Amino acid sequence: MSDLLWFIIISILLLMLGILFIRLGYEISEKQRIDLIIAYHHDKVSEGNKHVYCMLSGIGVLIIGCGFLLSGICTLSVHSFYAFIPMSAGLILGIALLISAGIKYNR
Repeated sequence: MSDLLWFIIISILLLMLGILFIRLGYEISEKQRIDLIIAYHHDKVSEGNKHVYCMLSGIGVLIIGCGFLLSGICTLSVHSFYAFIPMSAGLILGIALLISAGIKYNR
């Protein structure tokens, strides 16, 4: 297959992943669906901290989704592997936010 076709396939997959992660982030932060993260967090996060924990975790997942989405758009337009920079930045920032929220509120 040609390189252009591979870039189109990769960009479609990245766009779908971005939409999925944005949807999950919305469900976690706005609807406080803590069960979408992991079942362990039901017992460890207190009711008073549940709203803040869900907000931070949801924003972290939203950042990951935006990174995937931007990377998919950049891959479609640029046709270069430099388009994976937004995905890498989104993953690093989102995972850092998820870890910091987990450390702070899982006690």
